[in-house]
Amino acid sequence: MRHLSPLWRSLVALGLLICTLTPAVARDFVDPLYPESDTLRSALFDSWLAQELSQVILRKKTVMQDSWGVSFEISQHKDETANLLEIHIRPESEASPRGTWILSRQLSDGMPRSIRIYPTLDSSVYITLVSDGDSPEKGRTLLSVHAYGRQLYQDVSLGKPLVTLYTASFKDIRSLTSHTVRWNLLSPDVAAYEDIRSTVALVRSGLPRLVYLDDGAIDERGVPVYIRTGEKQDRDAILAAVQPGQDPSMIIGGVNCSGFAKWVVDGIIRPATGGRIRIPSLKQRTDSPETHFTEPWRESRDLFFGLDWARHLASAAASLSLRTTVLPDSSGVDVTVEPFSGTSGYERNVGYRMSDLLPLMYYLALTEPGHFYLAALSRYRGEPLLRQYHHLAVCMPYFDVDGRFYLVIFENAEETASDSFIISNADAWVHLSRVRAPQSGRFQP
Repeated sequence: MRHLSPLWRSLVALGLLICTLTPAVARDFVDPLYPESDTLRSALFDSWLAQELSQVILRKKTVMQDSWGVSFEISQHKDETANLLEIHIRPESEASPRGTWILSRQLSDGMPRSIRIYPTLDSSVYITLVSDGDSPEKGRTLLSVHAYGRQLYQDVSLGKPLVTLYTASFKDIRSLTSHTVRWNLLSPDVAAYEDIRSTVALVRSGLPRLVYLDDGAIDERGVPVYIRTGEKQDRDAILAAVQPGQDPSMIIGGVNCSGFAKWVVDGIIRPATGGRIRIPSLKQRTDSPETHFTEPWRESRDLFFGLDWARHLASAAASLSLRTTVLPDSSGVDVTVEPFSGTSGYERNVGYRMSDLLPLMYYLALTEPGHFYLAALSRYRGEPLLRQYHHLAVCMPYFDVDGRFYLVIFENAEETASDSFIISNADAWVHLSRVRAPQSGRFQP
């Protein structure tokens, strides 16, 4: 088995000195409860981290305390398929992965492959450290920040060899990348999500008053109508759509996906203005492709209906917030950010691939706290085959009071699990229009 050179130990010592002398940054990831394991890793350096793999493989799971009396579980796990041995150091008191530190070493020669660090309560968010080159004793270490299968940051240089970071604290790593990584993003102010949490709760409480009805919506007078004609909904059709457990006397009307999104936004508009949004105004054309392929079919197939409807709803909410009328093309409601490395990113008037929705919602929750998003889904369909915006959903991302991330999705007057929504629409693209959640107590759907 190949060994690392004696230079390793001196580099580690040097690394500790450099990390210690690095000045702290003003806006840092601040979590006083984060369980650092650096002092314990220093104690485990010879017996676990740098030991011959043949010896490490024989070691049993154990629990040790650091100098502060915090208990950590130390274990090793062999992955024959990946040709790796993983050494896990996990805070024993943590119910979440926060503070877990994992060193992966190659089974073939014992050389380190990577270090993985879990900085938050969320197992879908982690940091990887890998060597930039063949030798972890020389050159630089590259840091990437992963969130829900995407990379918020990719290959950020730490300027230090990987082996010197075996005993570095998470605080040291943050300091080394203070000018290139916005670490404060990983520490959201949970109070900033009070309004969106309240909005989610009120939407849930209002669902029993609605039924799904094709082409249904509530008009500006509060009357349940059909979107296409404006005619009043048939009461028998509404009652026929009542689901088990619903009280028919409480039902206010039927909505489809578009009507439901309007019902949500009307819950913002009505308390402030006393009225709801007029349905004809939501059908007006917004910025969308005008080609010889689309124009003959734009009206007959309602190609851009969902996109136009979502943009007008979001712009109505923005107009209320700004106290002046803003139109979709100038309202800034379209989400166009491209925060991830290695993805297709945003496409104008099309949006994002559905596979990017969950990581994108996580990023938006961090950077735009207190917003929710009207998602216009599109697919190629029909004859001739054209992109059609055929479905709307309401996406509400937030962090709870403990700092855990949630994505709540409503569609067709019901709540849908986010993973089920993403899987069932895996072939779709999703265009997002942002809406600021109303202040608690000012939302009446």
